[in-house]
Amino acid sequence: MTRRANANLPEIVAFTVMIVAALTIAGFMFFDYYDAPDLLWRNLHHDRNSHFNYGLDLALAVKQLDAGAFFGGLEQAKVWPPFHGLVLSAVLLLGGIDYRLAIVPSLIGWVITIAFVGLIARRLFVDRSSGLAAATIAALLTALSPAFRLISADVMLEAIGAALSAAALWAYLRAFIAPQDRGRWRLFALILTVLFFHKGNYWGLMVVALALSFASEHSRRALDLIRTGVAAIDIRAAARRVARDPLLILFVLLVALVGYLYWRGPSAIIVFGRSVSLYPPGNLTTAAYAVLFIWTVGVWRRHRSAIETALGCGGRALLYWHLTPIAISFLLPRRLSRFLWFVGPSNNPNSSFDLPQAIGHYWRAFANGFHPAPWLAIVVVVLASIGATQVRTLRPGARVVFIFAALAFAGVVFHPQHQDRFVTTWVFAVWICAGVGAGTIFRRTLGGRSTVVRAAAVTISLILLAATGAWYKTPASAYASALHPISGPSDVDLVRPYLVELDGAREVAFVTTFGYSALFSWVLSEHCGCHVKIDELRLDNPRSREDAKVWAAERLSRTRARILVSIDSSEARYAVPELGWV
Repeated sequence: MTRRANANLPEIVAFTVMIVAALTIAGFMFFDYYDAPDLLWRNLHHDRNSHFNYGLDLALAVKQLDAGAFFGGLEQAKVWPPFHGLVLSAVLLLGGIDYRLAIVPSLIGWVITIAFVGLIARRLFVDRSSGLAAATIAALLTALSPAFRLISADVMLEAIGAALSAAALWAYLRAFIAPQDRGRWRLFALILTVLFFHKGNYWGLMVVALALSFASEHSRRALDLIRTGVAAIDIRAAARRVARDPLLILFVLLVALVGYLYWRGPSAIIVFGRSVSLYPPGNLTTAAYAVLFIWTVGVWRRHRSAIETALGCGGRALLYWHLTPIAISFLLPRRLSRFLWFVGPSNNPNSSFDLPQAIGHYWRAFANGFHPAPWLAIVVVVLASIGATQVRTLRPGARVVFIFAALAFAGVVFHPQHQDRFVTTWVFAVWICAGVGAGTIFRRTLGGRSTVVRAAAVTISLILLAATGAWYKTPASAYASALHPISGPSDVDLVRPYLVELDGAREVAFVTTFGYSALFSWVLSEHCGCHVKIDELRLDNPRSREDAKVWAAERLSRTRARILVSIDSSEARYAVPELGWV
């Protein structure tokens, strides 16, 4: 026991230093924001306003013991699942209702990502010293990234998404080498479940990468299962079963109706003299899924023993601790249809896709935003390529990191919408791959050297990397990649001047010439420490001033708010011409 403890001492010291350094840097990032918080809120239509407003609403519901508002808020989290909001609400309940705490969840994600980057890179190597070199290089590359740091000092989902993705890879690597360890597989399944309830597209990329990696590691078994499954299919018998099963008949009919409604487009029927809209058929999609869910539960109850035997230890953990919670969540109204829309091609369709342009876009983000200097990005790619050639010499399951990095890159390239920040949740895997490349070079060049020589080589490399990060100031391109404005007045000033006049108001109507933002809601609620209901008077695409007047008169006649706030601005930074916000 003593020998083992002494052997692990260098790793314990290295990871302790790594975590303490990450926490220290995160502390500086927090106090930098805390001293001048308004400077972050300088993009009125940025998602950070909605993310903070959601977490604030959950915290206020708990504070006011309003169970209806709390669970109603959870139910409404369809496009953006509720995990980030729950973490943020916990921070606000512990630290106080204060928008200066808004970035704490992202900072937690930043520190956790660095920790798991180091743990994964170390775990990929059998050789302890090479693994430690890979871990320190990978963790330092993560900590040095300017755009990753800026996004992690914001009220966004990416930092926690990166942390949960890294945690999932780490848990998978642990479970992979212990196929009968129920605890490891259960932990892996639970992390995947939390990732799903954080954001669906992050989860989708991870699940596909894990499936490809596992199948490639067990290719012969996977092919045998496919052949057995195909051979066992009797199409005629299956058709007879469908024709005789009332649940499957109902499911097929509902799916056909949903497909027809999507093909036909907006439609309605008259019920008791009232027009009832059937489009989009989100509730019908949920109904069809509920029928299939009930049928599946019946199959499971009849064949539970055989199913559990076939799945094995890992499969059972994934079924009960991962797939079941997700399957139940899709029973909520419109949850499934919104999920499919969000992760599908209809979300921001791009009919003018240009592959070279897309690759160039993300290379510029990777090189100019996520690294202190472009030359370091080139070094990272070279090291990652070296690491990829050594997959067969690494621990079992190691290929999942490389598959995830390649798949995620392809995913953002072919996604119809291109934004630099999409790199955030998977770029850590590239840095792990680069760490593997560095560890490989370390093993080949210094493997036979003394401990002092190897330690000196790692120390010198770390000093050079750290000096690079300290020497280069955060480039403007990093701020652009992080959607982090560095000039102009704070948007909080759109609300703060008249906060006193709104004291005591519990419902306020807002109308502006440049659209609506959740900022109007959270500034009022944060100021009073209570929930202020906002009536959003959205003026979209007015064809003329006369149309705007008619719309305003009709809309104002229906609002229940006793106070109206009207804001007009001629500043171009608030304009969104395609929506008529000019």
